[in-house]
Amino acid sequence: MKGQSRKYIFLIIQFILYGAFLTLDILERDIALSNRIKFAVVVLCFIYVLASRMKNRSREHTYLIYALAFTVVSDIFILLSDYYLIGLLTFILAQQLYGVRITLLINRERDANSPISLYRDFIIRLLYQGAFALLLGIILWLSDENLDALLAASIFYFICICTNVVRILKLSVNHHDKKDIIYFAIGMVLFLLCDINVGLFNLSGFINVTPAYDVIYKASTILMWTFYAPSQVLIALSSD
Repeated sequence: MKGQSRKYIFLIIQFILYGAFLTLDILERDIALSNRIKFAVVVLCFIYVLASRMKNRSREHTYLIYALAFTVVSDIFILLSDYYLIGLLTFILAQQLYGVRITLLINRERDANSPISLYRDFIIRLLYQGAFALLLGIILWLSDENLDALLAASIFYFICICTNVVRILKLSVNHHDKKDIIYFAIGMVLFLLCDINVGLFNLSGFINVTPAYDVIYKASTILMWTFYAPSQVLIALSSD
């Protein structure tokens, strides 16, 4: 009962914060206050996970804590300041930690006699993600695109989150009775939808856009956090 009460209080607070920053964003009022509320959403998710399972913490739960800690750091750099590259690099670390957590969840549901090697799986995943990012980078370079550090990091990050989404969706299909896996899967899909809107929001910085882009720009401004906040809440709930 105590755990359920904690969950309900967490959800009520998050719902209030969600409504508050969405209202400010839609009305285009006090962006600084909106950003502080958004940051509070992420911090509360981290605290919620940190406070859960304190006496019986599994390895996958520990990696979730690490990932959310890097998410908080990332939002400090991206949301509250202008250090976008550093924030993106810490987001990459968060996605790699989520990748490790997914491997641990897969091992939890597999036959105990045939677990996936955590470190071998991590190295292999990192190698093919890096190879795919390099291939895309070469294609952009040959297309005379301005491939700077931020764009290169963005490409690698996007490959990392897509990898995680595919892996956790596959796991959720096979184990749809496991609430933590389902919450995590939905949270990661919403996370990806947020990042797609981040890409649309920044599209004009990489290609020439038409006047119609103004509609996409305004919509993506709202949709980024419309997806991101619930993604973090669901990822946090997957710790229960």
